[in-house]
Amino acid sequence: MSANIADLPGPFAARRVIEFEGPYIAPDVLLPDAPLPEFQATRAGRDPRFYKRDTNQIIMANHGVLIITPRSKILIDTCIGNNKHRPRNPHWHMRTGPFLDDFKATGVKLSEIDYVLCTHLHGDHVGWNTVLQDGRWVPTFPRAKYLLGRTEVTFWRDAIAKDPELNHGSWGDSMQPIFDAGQAVVVDDDHEIEPGVRLVPAPGHTPGNVMIRLEHGGQVSYVIGDTMHHPAQIERPEWSSKFCWDKNLSAIARDGLLKAVADTGAWVIPAHFPTPTALRIESHAHGFCSAG
Repeated sequence: MSANIADLPGPFAARRVIEFEGPYIAPDVLLPDAPLPEFQATRAGRDPRFYKRDTNQIIMANHGVLIITPRSKILIDTCIGNNKHRPRNPHWHMRTGPFLDDFKATGVKLSEIDYVLCTHLHGDHVGWNTVLQDGRWVPTFPRAKYLLGRTEVTFWRDAIAKDPELNHGSWGDSMQPIFDAGQAVVVDDDHEIEPGVRLVPAPGHTPGNVMIRLEHGGQVSYVIGDTMHHPAQIERPEWSSKFCWDKNLSAIARDGLLKAVADTGAWVIPAHFPTPTALRIESHAHGFCSAG
């Protein structure tokens, strides 16, 4: 399914292409430092859009974010993908979902994507980089430049050299083929894609995790990847996910983002928040909360 996200500032448009949305895992699986009573006491923990209390499951999504600018069409994060061998995660293993059909429903052709940007290189953010064609993995977006942050690429290349099966083996089927096709472009972590569209380093979830900052006329929006995983982290930014490489750096990045956007009207678009996904942040006496 695809859906509009928010009225971004100026000439930017955003659409969400949803691979999965619904009840997923228990709060302490995602946020191991969050005691259940404290999680349930947050606004998000009391909101049935974000937490299914009777089954003790947080509600999450996997989606790609399509940003359309006057110059470019940019897909941010490419989810899990179909036909990917991920036996250690049954939810990811050999999926056969309709992501590409839903992508086409946006009215944008695969061949019209100018840039694919992965905020980081975990397996659920790179899967649709490639599709299986005649027994080979080939780039899904035939004329796109796949923009990859330098710190992230260096980290995973070094790690994969020691253990090719690391990160669910996703380098082999979702990353190496785009390098082989000559479509991978390694950029600095603060790379400007075009005027008003820039990468922002946010290390912590992974060493080279980045966000995307959109600015027009002094108004700003951020597509933040996994800098936050669940709305409960707005109120409790010190709760880092189980999957964060450095939970302290992750908390620092999250707190810095919240301080930067609070009370400014800036849209924030995370990679795993379910509908309505995009939100604005307000400050209050004890920290932050969503405006919605």
